[in-house]
Amino acid sequence: MKSPDQPVTSPTGEDEQQELHHRCLSLLSSLPSPPATSLLRRKWPSISTSCTRLLSTLPSLPLSNPLSLPLLTSLSASLSHLHSLSSSPPAGKLQLQSELSSLATTLHGLASDADLLVSTGGGSSENDLVSRLQVGPISSRLDALDLLLSDKTTMSASSLQSVVPSLLKLLEPSASFETREKVTLTFAKLSLSESSRHVITSSEVGPSLVIHLSRVLDSATGGTTAIENACTILQTLTLVKENAIALASRGGVGPLLEICHAGTPSAQASAAAVLGNLAQVETIRPYFVDENGIPTLINLSYIGTPVAKDNAIGCLCNLAGPSEDELQDMKITLFKEGALDCIKSYLELQVQEDRDWNLEGAIGLLRHLTSFRYIAEIVTNNGFVPYVVSALDSTKPRVRIEAARTIAELAVTGRIVKEICDSIPKLVRMLEGKGSEEREASAKALAILMQVSGYRRTFRKDEGGIVNVVQLLDPLADVEKKHAVSVLLSLSQSRKCRKQMVAAGACGYLRGNLAMQVEDAKKLLECLGRGRILGVFPRV
Repeated sequence: MKSPDQPVTSPTGEDEQQELHHRCLSLLSSLPSPPATSLLRRKWPSISTSCTRLLSTLPSLPLSNPLSLPLLTSLSASLSHLHSLSSSPPAGKLQLQSELSSLATTLHGLASDADLLVSTGGGSSENDLVSRLQVGPISSRLDALDLLLSDKTTMSASSLQSVVPSLLKLLEPSASFETREKVTLTFAKLSLSESSRHVITSSEVGPSLVIHLSRVLDSATGGTTAIENACTILQTLTLVKENAIALASRGGVGPLLEICHAGTPSAQASAAAVLGNLAQVETIRPYFVDENGIPTLINLSYIGTPVAKDNAIGCLCNLAGPSEDELQDMKITLFKEGALDCIKSYLELQVQEDRDWNLEGAIGLLRHLTSFRYIAEIVTNNGFVPYVVSALDSTKPRVRIEAARTIAELAVTGRIVKEICDSIPKLVRMLEGKGSEEREASAKALAILMQVSGYRRTFRKDEGGIVNVVQLLDPLADVEKKHAVSVLLSLSQSRKCRKQMVAAGACGYLRGNLAMQVEDAKKLLECLGRGRILGVFPRV
């Protein structure tokens, strides 16, 4: 007698699985001859191909894999039905056609599942997870998704690539709400991972995923959590221009703006980030005007969470960005909707909270607006300049670059502004920066400032100014040379400045610049050369 502790053999245990395996092989081996019925003959090539694949694959099927049993059970039933239809087809043609189509589809799917189980085997937990995500009933796949969502489970990029098509099918409208929500959560997790991000943004996956997620954005078909996860995924997807265009063309701008208006705080922040990506594409920008989106984004910059505010400002910055036709319409629209007040409020808040790393979007938006001369005058006269000058001290290179570019836009007005004078020593220090973009932005701003005599006097007080500018003339310095030449040429009327330029090695660098055909390099070299000939400088 068996003790109570001994396991009871399941009716679907190992013996029954072996029996099912042998039965399926036997049914495949005794496949009936091509039938005489015309309907059967038309479907037979597809059915025969699937059966041939199964006959080749089934002997290697890993019976230790728990997914093998449901596959064999379904296959046994399908093959028995095939034999039955071949020997005794129903009288009704429509019924026969329907059953044959269903059978052909089922056998094709089973053949693909069997191929997958054989290729993944049962040797690792990852292979088992890959199989479970693609084979078996929905309940089994949802359990596998739970494993993938757990921090204990990881999946290689190649494995992920193989399961993504199956995950996309689970986002179809025919899938249950629970299924779509869990799959969306899975993609959200994947979109945040550096190792898997490239898989979902690929041209094979991205456009299909955009189609599914655009449905979720509609509040009628997606719950709060699903919408938040959809926005998280779209933040990554829309970094690719083609995906951004696909989302906008499917009407995605309107729902995203509605989320910014009435979504949860988390969804608002993510939606604003997605809109920021869309706004980088010039052809998408008119959608924002059509959907009356600018007031919504400005309002979010006042009332949203810190992240939502940052993303809203960043989106407005991208909307005001340069365009091929260089029209000022968008800048004027932003100005009329109160963008300057929004920027000032935001900058004041950042100063209060000492959050200098978030200034890039606000300073960038200010720069784009001030490229319109009328707005530049208003900015200069209404207390914005100190914020820009202060941003030159930021610990973040991108913030310093945007601030230097904004100074360049404000300096074009030609008026001497005391606060802009305060920027000159900071711009000189930026010439020593490691990044070429930062040094070039600073040099360009200084080149414009040096056109005004009052700013030249301030520059000459800085002992390191000329030396730092001359260093940019070095052919090895990866910056545009014309800005440095312009600064030095503006200062060359001063005997003291010319002397400092020669002592810093400007003549040698300029000779190298001649070969590079740098604008005004020859003129500056001749100016310095005349000074030497006339004995203005000591010979070296």
